[in-house]
Amino acid sequence: HIPVFKRDKTLGNITHFANGKKRPLETGTIPVYGGNGIMDFTNNSSHRNVVIIGRVGAYCGSVYYEPEDCWVSDNAIAAKNKDSYGIAFVYYLLKYLKLNEKRIGTSQPLLTQSILNTLLIIQPNNLLVQFFDESIQSLVYSIKQKEVENNILSVLRDSLLPRLISGELRV
Repeated sequence: HIPVFKRDKTLGNITHFANGKKRPLETGTIPVYGGNGIMDFTNNSSHRNVVIIGRVGAYCGSVYYEPEDCWVSDNAIAAKNKDSYGIAFVYYLLKYLKLNEKRIGTSQPLLTQSILNTLLIIQPNNLLVQFFDESIQSLVYSIKQKEVENNILSVLRDSLLPRLISGELRV
């Protein structure tokens, strides 16, 4: 008999957290994540296949997943599963935990590694987490591809619309 869930576990039992670092000045193609998602692009990466959590400010507790190389800025926290699998599980668990409700402070909201490490969870066994991760991986990849496409289309719209309005371009 294999237990399906382990009770009285904390988020720190399954997840490793690291504060982000000051973003590099170089411009490139690797996304830089802050508390509100992608804020810039650089040539360097600090993480790969990671969950990003807004650490400070209005977007404190927001959660993003980046399967590729990225840089996590100092106003965010990087989260990785302690096992070699389960990053999709960690992502959806963090979204479910409504982290914005766990922050401290009112004028400058803050979410710390200490707060995250001590959150109580009911942990599924490793086989269940691995099955979930494998089952959802293609969906997560499709969602990420659509986000990239949307970002490209937004940049294109923002560059073409002013030219259309000014009459510089004709349809």
